[in-house]
Amino acid sequence: MNEDVSRRAFGVAGGGALAAMALAGTASAQEKADDGVKTEFLFDVVGELEDPIEMGELPEGARRIYYMKGGTVEGPRIKATVLPGGGDWFRTRGDGVGLLDVRVVIKTDDDALIYITYRGMVHQNADGLYFRTTPWFETSSEKYAWLNKVMAIGIGVPSPGKITYKVYAIK
Repeated sequence: MNEDVSRRAFGVAGGGALAAMALAGTASAQEKADDGVKTEFLFDVVGELEDPIEMGELPEGARRIYYMKGGTVEGPRIKATVLPGGGDWFRTRGDGVGLLDVRVVIKTDDDALIYITYRGMVHQNADGLYFRTTPWFETSSEKYAWLNKVMAIGIGVPSPGKITYKVYAIK
């Protein structure tokens, strides 16, 4: 690899660009890039929520805390229950955008534990409700270790007392 190109790539985009170029081999990362984003359905989540704890208006917006009572996770490669005790430390910004900060643990039907954390945002736009999340997974289970290497997106739909998501792996 050309040393000048390596320095320029690292200086502009950081070490990730350099690593991507190294993985691309002799062809540039740009030549190998796919124009479209592909997804694979992972699972549906239905979470049951306790009534929110209203923290009131803060300088950066309103804060509400939603604790998780339970729920289900179901997809082609996983079936689980949402354990109680997780929650969402939700904040509404002054511009009306809601920011999610969620941490939950799920227990699969074969007793594996998976920690899920995600950030997200929800707001109204011209197309309706925009509700997107970015789940990350942690597990010590060998069977579900593949989740530790997944970048994902969730599309949420709120309803009274619960929340539902469709979660997709980004390929």
